[in-house]
Amino acid sequence: DTAMLFRLDRMHMMTKLRPYVHTFLREASTMFEMYIYTMAERPYALEMANMLDPKGVYFPSKVISQADCTQKHQKGLDVVLGLESAVVILDDTEMVSVDM
Repeated sequence: DTAMLFRLDRMHMMTKLRPYVHTFLREASTMFEMYIYTMAERPYALEMANMLDPKGVYFPSKVISQADCTQKHQKGLDVVLGLESAVVILDDTEMVSVDM
């Protein structure tokens, strides 16, 4: 896996995937129930899900976007189905606020 730059024409933006992201997802999927959870709008969330998981293996129907959030500007685990004690959170920003 090498870092790849992708053009998202429908979103009018570009994004870059980290090296070995697909290896990471494959291995993590054997240990965790995984979701995509973003404060962005749903079209972006679905585009990222398609890019990260084109076959729908890791995130089938597990995409949470801004409209699904119960608190404004804050990610809450109340919209994630699973045990709070068993949650691992990975984010693309240093300043992440998650309400548990």
